[in-house]
Amino acid sequence: MEITFPRWMLGPLRRALFSFEQFSRHEMANHASAGAYAFLLSAFPAILIVLYGFSTLGKWLGWELAWVVSILSPYLEAFGGTELFIDLLARPLSGWAGFLGFINLLWTSRLLILSIQRGIRVIYSSPSRESAFRENLLTIVIELVSLVALIVILGMGQILKLFFQSTGWFPMRRILSGLVSLGIASLGPLSLWLFTFLTYLKIPAQKPSVKHALITSILCLGSYIGMSFLLGIILNTDRYGLLYGILGNLIGALIRVYMFFWFYFFFAELCYTLENYDSLLFARFHRIDTSGKTPKTLERNLFSKPQRLFKKYAREFPAGSTIFKKGDPCGEAYYLYKGKVAVFIEDPSAGGKPISVLKEGEFFGEMACILKEPRTAWAIAQTDTTVFVLPSAMFKGLLNQDPHAATRMVELLAARLSANNAQFRMIKPLEKQNYQS
Repeated sequence: MEITFPRWMLGPLRRALFSFEQFSRHEMANHASAGAYAFLLSAFPAILIVLYGFSTLGKWLGWELAWVVSILSPYLEAFGGTELFIDLLARPLSGWAGFLGFINLLWTSRLLILSIQRGIRVIYSSPSRESAFRENLLTIVIELVSLVALIVILGMGQILKLFFQSTGWFPMRRILSGLVSLGIASLGPLSLWLFTFLTYLKIPAQKPSVKHALITSILCLGSYIGMSFLLGIILNTDRYGLLYGILGNLIGALIRVYMFFWFYFFFAELCYTLENYDSLLFARFHRIDTSGKTPKTLERNLFSKPQRLFKKYAREFPAGSTIFKKGDPCGEAYYLYKGKVAVFIEDPSAGGKPISVLKEGEFFGEMACILKEPRTAWAIAQTDTTVFVLPSAMFKGLLNQDPHAATRMVELLAARLSANNAQFRMIKPLEKQNYQS
């Protein structure tokens, strides 16, 4: 059965398909699990440290411990509720126990940021360029500052909320309390979005555009909020808490945290896809064009003749026209889609003979493009020809992303080198014979 898609759907479908393929190939689900695990490990000791800080401040100001804990009570339910923390804070850690607890926070903070960094580097195929010491120190500082700042801000919001609720004038109390509640409710999503946006933008060695990082971070947050809402309808956390106690609350928290990191890495793949869309699309088109097999219906509709590529990169050359000549500056590689192209070492207008005739499905002009050197030959269209002119960045991206194209390029270069060697061996005896005569 033939499936046809409206033109406006083709672009989103291709981008989504590329992102899902890369997500699976890079095993991003494992990185999501590592990120969720590290986050839960680091969140609990971070909350404890902040609570100890609040309790110490409360003692100086004469606050009761139960009131201090109640300030952060909306954010403690996933870890066992306020009663557990009151018991823990009533017997504060000291000496080596406190020191080891702080070291545990540093270590788990490092695991969280490293799991994110490694996932992003797998997506962008880029090794670390930082020193190990600087990178580890940076990850610890980022995680500590982020977690502590978030929890402190949330705590201050609760304090303001309690203060406004104690205001004598009822309308003003309701208005100010509502504004603070709205701010507290939006602080979590805003923090997640800012974290996602900045890591998408800053971690990759090849920095994506602000536009693509902004779009994908908003999509990530929106997808997470929507799925969390559906999960809240399906998953009864009160029932889990009743049956399993603290473990039941942790189950719900773990599901949500894993779900966030799943979306985080999927939309990181989408950000990469948006940045390298033309290279990915051309790689799939090239694979179909050179396979010699009839593609499946879905691939044929999406990738066999993508109009975007033909509109942006395809050029028509009449028979006898020059595609490039010796000495031209180089910024592109070429892909022969239809027709024949002859390559000349000597000027064809001065009687030079072609050293090779290229066939459909071959790249040419690629060495000057890779080496960034002037052209060393002439390329002349022997017939009416359709050629794709690929910018240098796109061509290099194609070789990095598509093993099929890279392998085919190696085979073509090896064949050309073998042909040139054979021609050189034929010329050498003639030169020797002419010299002896």
